Amino acid sequence: MDNQFHVYACVRSSDSEVLRTNLMLSPEIANGKVGLTALWDQRSAAHAYARAMGTAAAQVVVFAHSDVYFADGWFERLKWEVDRLNRIDGEWAVASVCGMTASGEMVGQMWDCSLVPILSGTSGIFGKELETPVPIVSLDESAFVVRRDAGINFDPLIPEFHLYGNDLVLEAERQGKLSYGLDLPILHNAKPQLKIAADFVRSYKYMVRKWSDRLPVITPYCTLTSSPFWLPLRRMRIRYKAICRPSTYSTQRITDPHAKAIELGLTHMLLARTADAGGSNRSTPSRA
Repeated sequence: MDNQFHVYACVRSSDSEVLRTNLMLSPEIANGKVGLTALWDQRSAAHAYARAMGTAAAQVVVFAHSDVYFADGWFERLKWEVDRLNRIDGEWAVASVCGMTASGEMVGQMWDCSLVPILSGTSGIFGKELETPVPIVSLDESAFVVRRDAGINFDPLIPEFHLYGNDLVLEAERQGKLSYGLDLPILHNAKPQLKIAADFVRSYKYMVRKWSDRLPVITPYCTLTSSPFWLPLRRMRIRYKAICRPSTYSTQRITDPHAKAIELGLTHMLLARTADAGGSNRSTPSRA
C-alpha cells in the first residue's frame, strides 16, 4: 500500500451501496494500492475529518464523497501534481479537483452525471484543463486533498455535511497558506440538488457567522454572504429548475462508472498529461 495517500469518506449506512459501486471500485483503491477509510454515520463531516487528520499517517490526505470514482491512473497523476506543487510552493495547504479563483473563475475538471443534460453535445466533462496549479479561494467538496504537514485542520463545530472543505481553505488563507486547483478530472456519480435542505442552511449560517469579516466568498455551488436575500433567492431558483426545467438535469446515477471512465478516456487524459508535461513541472502557478 502506498503510504503517500489515504482516502477518507463520510458515509451513511443508507449509502453503503453507493460507496461499494463507486469510490470502492476506483482501481487503485480496489487493488489495495491506496487505502480507504469509510467513516460511518458521523454527526458531521468536519467533526469526523478533524479526528481523521489527527491520526492520519499519509503525507497527503484525500477526502471524497462516496459517489466519486477515481479512474485508473488518478493517484499516479496526483503524485505527479503533488511533487510539482511541492516545488512551486512547499507550504501549500489544500488542493482540489474543482475550485474558484479570487476572480470568480471555476478551474479544474469533472464529469457529473447530474449535469450531463446541460452539457449535451460535449463530452459531459465541465471545467477546463489546467496547465499549472492555480490558486483558489474555495472548492467543490466532492474530492480534495490536504497536505498533512501544513498544520491545518477542520473545524469540528461546523454542523452537518456542507462547506467544511471551504472552511479549511479559509483557515489556510488566514494562516498565510495557499490552496490550489489541480488538473485531476474525476467522475462524480451524483444526484442533482433540487432543494435547499435544512442541514445545508445550518452549515451555511454557521459559516456566515464565522467568516463575517471575510465575506463574500464565492464557492462552486453557493455564495457565502451576509445578505439575507441569498438563501431565499437561491431556493426559488432551485425550485424553478426542479419544476420547470427538468431537461437540464438527470436524476439517475450511472450503473457502471468504470465503463463511463473508459468512454470518457479519463485514464488517457490523466496519464497523457503527466507524460506530456515533461520538464514543465518547474512552472509557476497562474494567479488567475
